[in-house]
Amino acid sequence: MSPFKYILAIVFAAVYVCFGYFLERENFQHLIILFGAGFVLYFFFVFTTKDKNETDILLWVSMIFRIIFIVAIPCLSDDYFRFIWDGKLFINGFNPYLFIPSEIVNTEIAETAGLTQELYNGLNSPEYYTVYPPINQLIFSLGGFFSKFGMLAGIIAIRIPILIAEFFTIKYIRKLLDSLQLPHHHILLYALNPLVIVELSGNLHFEGMMLLCIVVGTYWLIANKWAGAAFWWAMAISIKLIPVLFLPVLLKRLGITKSIWFYIITALALVFTFLPFLDEKLIEHIFSSINLYFQTFEFNASIYYVIRWIGFKQVGYNIIQQVGPILSIVTFVLVMTVSFYRNNSWQDALKKMFFAYTIYLLLATTVHPWYVINLVLLSVFVRNYRYAIIWSVLVVLSYSAYMSDDYQENHLLIAIEYAIVIGWIGFELIRGRKLLH
Repeated sequence: MSPFKYILAIVFAAVYVCFGYFLERENFQHLIILFGAGFVLYFFFVFTTKDKNETDILLWVSMIFRIIFIVAIPCLSDDYFRFIWDGKLFINGFNPYLFIPSEIVNTEIAETAGLTQELYNGLNSPEYYTVYPPINQLIFSLGGFFSKFGMLAGIIAIRIPILIAEFFTIKYIRKLLDSLQLPHHHILLYALNPLVIVELSGNLHFEGMMLLCIVVGTYWLIANKWAGAAFWWAMAISIKLIPVLFLPVLLKRLGITKSIWFYIITALALVFTFLPFLDEKLIEHIFSSINLYFQTFEFNASIYYVIRWIGFKQVGYNIIQQVGPILSIVTFVLVMTVSFYRNNSWQDALKKMFFAYTIYLLLATTVHPWYVINLVLLSVFVRNYRYAIIWSVLVVLSYSAYMSDDYQENHLLIAIEYAIVIGWIGFELIRGRKLLH
């Protein structure tokens, strides 16, 4: 790698130092400047790196970027308060799925578990049961245990597994690219992406751990180790529920018999992860939280915001409780349609996952910036479609909501985000059809 690129890598590292230790979430201008600088450097390295040895060097550099955040307190997300809260409950013998924070904050349970008023004040959803699946809860317990040495110690304890997962995700992306006979430098689309690095290593989101399980599971599927792959798929679902969306794609690829066994093994392994939390009210509380998510939360949506606007015009109130479930059904139908379209290779299967998740995001009522990371990773294995990368740049505009104390979204910026993203999707779909002919 040339000396000039090493200098730019140092500048790139300085951007992440600023993200981790100097940025204030309310300062949208500084956030845009940092992300802007990060993505300029990102595109430079992606477009100018084709050599395998140089790519390998940049992969190690990308891990250094991630490690920069090791002692940083997350700036753009306060979810870590809930992580520590759930972890403290679990290590003190309480099932985190059974308690709503607002109901136990001043009780003997909170005192026994060390749940302080300061910790409670940091929660962003104190009126809801936890929505985080079992594998997350086990990692939260690390944070809960080490938080007795201070909040930063708890944060570091949660961050270390995320960093380890990122290392192995990058390793298995390389293996999967080799299996699919795709260019090795495509890995840089994920490894160097500023949104990926800031949201996973910096802000402690668990999409990275989920993606590790999906990448390893897919690699094992290609190697025809589908029983073992089912275990990895179960682990992915036990971190985030999103991989359920991709199961229909595997049905077409594996065939009926193997798919049935794959689903059975996945289901049994998933049940196993829930064993430490089994309770007669477990399912009720989980589905209660999921239901609230689809009928209450809304952030940075696209098609849903248009429907909501029409609803206000027609009936005069927010129709999310009616529209949310309907959009979920439409998403399911469209994903099933995509899943059973041409699926002649594992690269086709990954492309179907890519499009299925695109449909999910476009019809969702909530699209936090880190949700786009899943699409960025899938794009690594899909030729001729790079709209996920454009989306990863533009989705940071949604952070403008944090400029105000009441988190008011800037609908002009959201309109700009989706006008460009949807326009880019349309362009690449039309171009893709022409390439097929």
